[in-house]
Amino acid sequence: MKNWLKHFSRIVGIMGRKRQVSYQADFETTTDPNDCRVWGWGLADIEKVQSPWDVEMGTNIQWFIDRISEESSTVYFHNLKFDGHFILDYLFRELNFTHVDKYPGRGQFSTLISSMGAFYTITVCWENGKRTEFRDSLKKLPFSVSTIAKAFKQTEMKGSIDYHSPRPVGHMLTQEERAYLATDIVIPAKALKTQFDAGMTKLTVGSDSLAEFKKVIGQRHFDKMFPVLPLTMDSEIRQAYRGGFTYADPRFKGKITGPGIVYDVNSLYPSVMYDRLLPCGEPIYTPGLPAATESHPLFIVSVTFTAKLKKNHIPCIQIRGNSHFLATEYQTHIKDPVTLMCTNVDLALWEDHYDMNILSYNGGWLFEGIEGLFVEYIDKWMEVKKNSTGGMRALAKLMLNSLYGKFATNPLVTGKVPVFEENVVKLVMGPEETRDPVYTAMGVFITAYARDVTIRTAQEHYGVFAYADTDSLHLLIPQDPPTLDVDPQKLGAWKREYAFEKGLFVRAKAYIEQRFLADVGHGPADCDNEEGHNNCVYVTHIAGLPDRIAHVLTIDDFIGGRKFEGKLVPKRVPGGIVLEDVDFTMNME
Repeated sequence: MKNWLKHFSRIVGIMGRKRQVSYQADFETTTDPNDCRVWGWGLADIEKVQSPWDVEMGTNIQWFIDRISEESSTVYFHNLKFDGHFILDYLFRELNFTHVDKYPGRGQFSTLISSMGAFYTITVCWENGKRTEFRDSLKKLPFSVSTIAKAFKQTEMKGSIDYHSPRPVGHMLTQEERAYLATDIVIPAKALKTQFDAGMTKLTVGSDSLAEFKKVIGQRHFDKMFPVLPLTMDSEIRQAYRGGFTYADPRFKGKITGPGIVYDVNSLYPSVMYDRLLPCGEPIYTPGLPAATESHPLFIVSVTFTAKLKKNHIPCIQIRGNSHFLATEYQTHIKDPVTLMCTNVDLALWEDHYDMNILSYNGGWLFEGIEGLFVEYIDKWMEVKKNSTGGMRALAKLMLNSLYGKFATNPLVTGKVPVFEENVVKLVMGPEETRDPVYTAMGVFITAYARDVTIRTAQEHYGVFAYADTDSLHLLIPQDPPTLDVDPQKLGAWKREYAFEKGLFVRAKAYIEQRFLADVGHGPADCDNEEGHNNCVYVTHIAGLPDRIAHVLTIDDFIGGRKFEGKLVPKRVPGGIVLEDVDFTMNME
């Protein structure tokens, strides 16, 4: 009887609790390193926000802290790494709060910051006992605010203001500033509401996708398919984990090319998850070259070799962690022996593209294989993507593309912790920390299959291949080749993205193409005609180049050593962070 009453009392207590509110917030800050502070803030209830009129606003961080400490809540910032520094500075400087590793009490706070400085949470226990957990909506929606608005088909569009305009202490927000601030809050808030309504309440979109997948197949089945492996074993398997294939063919490097077409794979990673043979279960170690069997058809192996690229073949071996090789380059001739871990998928590709002299197989892991494990999950979200627009379609794309990487989450989670030194907030490495791996081999094989698709398709079109980036090919052709499976919707087929009239491919992650405006039907020659030059637009992709610069570049601007203004670099100063303007130097190598 007592147990029943206790249980009943707990249920009544839960029913009587007030909903813990989730907010979207944003800071507007000065750009003067000698006067770094918040001059404007906004806050909106994610469950209720409909328009800019639903956004609370204030003009200094003290008002913001007073407001949010009134209740326990979760507060999202889109890029907590920036706004969070102002919060940390205030906690240290003005409130004299203490940082603790976990479970903060009154007057304390904890943080979850990666070793690379990525902010996930700041959890504060205020003096009144209320708690606020600051989260990063960028980890849920990994896009810029303007991209979110477009992807989710929102009516609001990101605006602009003069960040450098003087705003002294006591500055009252103008109508333009209020509109800008409100829009920057409403856009991610509405997108988060879409995620929350779909049950996506985890800290990151990757965690959301993994939780959803476990629901689809069942936790018991997941645990059976993907046992937790020892950290030493996981560390060896992880050495075979590589990213996407990004490559500018040297035959066209630095040369202005003629017309071409860009193709993207429809959902590359989900497509290989859908029907490829993928690893599961407890792996079996075997010395030498693992011998694939019917029960264990997949393997990861350590190989020592030299290699020389075959004539008219695309290089596909990168060597990282070796001072004799540039980690970002694909090697054409490996004269001195190297030792790498790779999957059987990688090894078959390498042997097709190189004359390899394998000096030794140093042992590896055999895996059971399974097909179709992700079919139900992918079918569900492909159906949502196909039959939805706006928020749900964008959400489906996130769920399709975020799951594979979660399997390879690094178990080494030693992070950084904030300290207050020399009047500024600094980040230092915290105590060593690990967690259980998920199942790294799954991520290893999915990425291996994805590279195999891109590289083999590029090789099939070697004569016209100019550039590749993970799931895209840039081919110097006037029309679709008959050898390419082109379909705008079919999973794993190639979708025609756009045609371009001219291209300049500098290196991986650096190219520019001149393409036609979608609504103009003039021929290619019109791009160079004085009266028709407005019929074309330049598409520029350079890693590290701000959009404000990229949008105005032409092919003529691609000159090595040329400098452009407008790149913003964060600098920690008393009060928080300022973004300093620095030059961007064009690197043609």
